[in-house]
Amino acid sequence: MPGGRCFVICLLLVVVVGVCNGHDFISPPTTVKARENNTVLLPCYLNTLSNDEAYAVSIKWFKEHDLLADSANDSVVPPERHTLWQNGSLQIVSVKPMDTGEYTCEIERPEPWGAIRQRHAIEVLHAPSVEPFPPNGFLEVKLGEEARMSCKGGGVPYPIIKWYFQGEELKLLDHRELLKFTASDRLLAGKYSCEAFNGVGEPARTEISLNIIFPPEILTSRSWIHTAPGLRAQLECKISADPQATVTWLKGEIQVPLDNRVVSLVDGDKYTLLIRNVQRSDFGIYTCRANNELGQGEVQIQLSGVPNPGVFKKTGDKNLNAKTSYLLIWEVDSYTPIIEYNLWFRPYRPKSGLNKPGWTKLTIPTEHSLGPVFSKSYTIKGLKEKSIYEALLVSRNRYGWSKPSPILRFATAGAEVNEELMTTVQMITQDNMIPLDLSSSASSILSFKNYLLCLVSVFYNSLKYK
Repeated sequence: MPGGRCFVICLLLVVVVGVCNGHDFISPPTTVKARENNTVLLPCYLNTLSNDEAYAVSIKWFKEHDLLADSANDSVVPPERHTLWQNGSLQIVSVKPMDTGEYTCEIERPEPWGAIRQRHAIEVLHAPSVEPFPPNGFLEVKLGEEARMSCKGGGVPYPIIKWYFQGEELKLLDHRELLKFTASDRLLAGKYSCEAFNGVGEPARTEISLNIIFPPEILTSRSWIHTAPGLRAQLECKISADPQATVTWLKGEIQVPLDNRVVSLVDGDKYTLLIRNVQRSDFGIYTCRANNELGQGEVQIQLSGVPNPGVFKKTGDKNLNAKTSYLLIWEVDSYTPIIEYNLWFRPYRPKSGLNKPGWTKLTIPTEHSLGPVFSKSYTIKGLKEKSIYEALLVSRNRYGWSKPSPILRFATAGAEVNEELMTTVQMITQDNMIPLDLSSSASSILSFKNYLLCLVSVFYNSLKYK
């Protein structure tokens, strides 16, 4: 008997497991994708093994956990647009997005089988939508801060999100809703847009405008301006700032007094200090200073009466056969007559490091000229054959010495040279500096001191606002 009972129980378990493994329903669980206003029929057909087998006691339908219909309870009325048919299927007409969800068919059967369940799902397809954040479509951050914007997608199926900046698609690693980055450059400001696409209807699109606020950034095209008494001078600086900056012109640390002769002008982002009928007292270093709530920026401009740096001119074929001499020709712009020139030259030694040859100075008198362009030629004699030299020039007028000219490299006949080597170069290294003789007047020393101060100031500001 114990063995027989065990056999019967095991047999019943096999039958029950077999029924639960797929012999209860004719149709498998399914997900129905339907467009809005279509009709959907969800099946719930019991797979009976024979006509003599017991029938279902009742059929119930649930959406998620809410009871929709019960064939054994007339008090449960199916919602509008829902119909429970005698064969157990549930019909929904004119489906809406709200009908999207999971549906469960539950069949109550007499003993010994009990209840069985089958799940279906409905996805009501509808066009995509997007909701931007910030909701007003405008985001403002400080330069260097993190910018965070997002597009919340909607629609069935859930849409793919693409991002664009100024109309160009951003190549991101995934289709993310949240876009975040460091606003490290003002060029990142502009219109960002996101597009939601799910294959149903037209894509949805919205825009977010990003504004990056920043402290003043100042540039000037001329940090040194040559002029003379009686002339007109314009000092200009270009300012970018958000919020808008308040701009002040100073000479030294004193604000420039404005009147009919000295006028401050504004044209868009260009700020100009116009000095009519320049006086000698106007010479000096001016500061264009801008302030807003995020910070301050400034740039310095020197107004001077000393000559412009000289420029060496090409001599063409005049030095082709010059073995031990070389003809130099230069021009200097100066509103005031040139008094004298200092011409410095030395052999060129590219690899000699700190042991480069010393400079030789020649003081060359000027010739009478009306200006403002002063020209001069001079032949350096006693040079070595087949050798390369470098030279530079400074010039003096009544207001002092000019800044050094760019270094000119030249060669006597027969020297091996290349075009790149012979290009004029600026004095940009300490090794190129020369002991300029500025002892001719106190004003000359002061002028050169102001020049050095201006160079340091301009270099500092170029690093500060780069």
